[in-house]
Amino acid sequence: MRLRATAVLVVVACLFAALFGRLWFLQGVEAGSAAVAQVAAQGIETVYIPAPRGQIFDRNGVLLAGNRIEQVVSVLPGAEAAHPSIVDQLSAVLGEPVAKVRAAIDNVQYSPYQPVPVAEGVSTSVVLAIDENQSLLPGVEVQAEPVRFYPYGETTANILGYVSQITGAEYARDRNEHCGKGVGCYGTGSVIGQAGVEESFENYLRGRPGVERVQVDSQGHVLNSYTVSPPVAGDDLVLSISLTDQQAAVQALDDWVVKARGMLDHVSLHDFRAPAASMVVEDPRNGQILALATYPDYNPSDFVGGISQAKWSYYNNATNDYPLIDRAVSTGYAPGSTWKLITATAMLRYGLRTPDTVYYDAGSYSIGGQIFNDNDNTQLGDVNLAQAITESSDTYFYSIGGQFYQQYNYGKHLSGPDPLQGVASQYGLGHYSGIALPGEEPGLVPDAQIVAKMHAQYPKAYPDGNWEPGFEVQEAIGEGQDLVTPLQLDDAYAAFANGGTLYVPQVSLAVEAPGHSGRANGKIMVLFHPHVKDQVTMPSAYDRAAMLQGFEGVTASSVGTAVGAFANFPMTKYPVAGKTGTAQVDSYCATATGCGAGYLTWPAYKQDTSVFASFAPAAAPRFAVDAVFEQSGYGADVAAPAVEQLYQTLFGLNKPVPKSQGAGTTSTTTGTGTKG
Repeated sequence: MRLRATAVLVVVACLFAALFGRLWFLQGVEAGSAAVAQVAAQGIETVYIPAPRGQIFDRNGVLLAGNRIEQVVSVLPGAEAAHPSIVDQLSAVLGEPVAKVRAAIDNVQYSPYQPVPVAEGVSTSVVLAIDENQSLLPGVEVQAEPVRFYPYGETTANILGYVSQITGAEYARDRNEHCGKGVGCYGTGSVIGQAGVEESFENYLRGRPGVERVQVDSQGHVLNSYTVSPPVAGDDLVLSISLTDQQAAVQALDDWVVKARGMLDHVSLHDFRAPAASMVVEDPRNGQILALATYPDYNPSDFVGGISQAKWSYYNNATNDYPLIDRAVSTGYAPGSTWKLITATAMLRYGLRTPDTVYYDAGSYSIGGQIFNDNDNTQLGDVNLAQAITESSDTYFYSIGGQFYQQYNYGKHLSGPDPLQGVASQYGLGHYSGIALPGEEPGLVPDAQIVAKMHAQYPKAYPDGNWEPGFEVQEAIGEGQDLVTPLQLDDAYAAFANGGTLYVPQVSLAVEAPGHSGRANGKIMVLFHPHVKDQVTMPSAYDRAAMLQGFEGVTASSVGTAVGAFANFPMTKYPVAGKTGTAQVDSYCATATGCGAGYLTWPAYKQDTSVFASFAPAAAPRFAVDAVFEQSGYGADVAAPAVEQLYQTLFGLNKPVPKSQGAGTTSTTTGTGTKG
């Protein structure tokens, strides 16, 4: 019996062993193989979670660009394919065209594994409508997300720039230059700075995107997800800009554009067009930019969440004078008589004349068979350097250009080759200033090499390719081909004001750790210091004093070209030194009643550019301010009074009027200046 029982137990044990073996095979090996096959049909994808951008403050801690929480409507991946009706339903809820909703959902620049934003900043009623109609809107969700906002809109747009969805080229460049190198990677739907400091300081403001891993099946459906690292907010940026000064500059542009359009141009017999203008305020002691205004301007908020086609077309239409262009840094103008700073410096440096040398201004100057008339044909008689600057004697400076040409052309080389161009270069003209803003233009200081190049390109306009005496004479008063940006011109006057130090214009003061409210409270990560670009070789103290006397006379002397503009300004307390400029753009009509053969007729005719450059207080400058108004006539009539209005704010003599007030008033003021 014992043997039989043992045999039965062995048989039973074998049977159970076979059974358990089969179960192990079915549940372990085959199930494992099936799981492997299932995993093989799935994948792990990386999704980047956008980081909140760093905030931007003015020098006094005023928020200029930040992030606010808004309700964002998004559609989950694949929702439209599974439920095509949600496009029509969502269009009705949002009050947006069906085509716009479908285009947003189908935006291929967003990751296929993340919700695609369709609308930002929606109202509470829209949120409730989506919540109440989830059965009709499967895959549609509303989440609170940070969205970029600009509290002062157009006032600071050209400085701040804007953000928009990253382009394919930018995404590829980020992969090559930044991704995985300490700053994190952009996702395909990330926003990126596209202009202003939003662009130039992107590496600080962008933060570090978070990383999420998602498991997807072979059809791309998300099965699971987990966060690898959370997003890290970008650093804050503190600018050198003063919001108060910026608002005052914008207001001055708005006011005087309107006034210029109510003034009669006695050449064309039409009111001035005044299509565009700009102003710059710089601290000559360190190169910090306090205000940088341009007209017309744009609203950076229009780009948040994607700009509409209608608005994009408006901003890029010549009829609207291209509001996206920052005239202060991206447009070159003939400087007119403000260039006489360069000619006077060169004259004294190379010893052509002393400040006391008297020249007889007969109203015209002749050289090489050409006659160059004074701007308004005025004969000033005997003038020295200070008087020539104060009264803006074109003839005096024509003769300086003629002397330079003759001494160089006749081989005497007393002043060396191209003396005017050399001095202009030291003042920073014809070169990039180095300001940390995109889109800067270098301007143009023509010379013999440039004329030879132009001859090769345009042989009819430049028949012999030589540097003719007329070129040097015209350059001496800032006409001809001279082109400077308002920023460059302000840099040059700031350099003269401080005794010869040309600074790289500085637009940023510091980068701070995120989460603070301005420089006073923030932890400084990077501190930006003034940077000297060049040292202008100044004439002797006596000679420079004569130039300064001339610039002060422009606003204070009874014969100064801008004395009318500063008639109500406290010149004794805050003396302003400056120079008016009136730059011809196209040839004048032959008579006041019509244009003769060979002259441009209205409306093709372009009116004069109104320019004024200055610094104050004259003896110990704290501000260098200039203004340029396109097609606005004499520098004394528009640019100079606009700068005077701004000085009222800079010296605390008034309070700036909000942009929404006062800018729409009209005026028929004709101005008090006569030339320059």
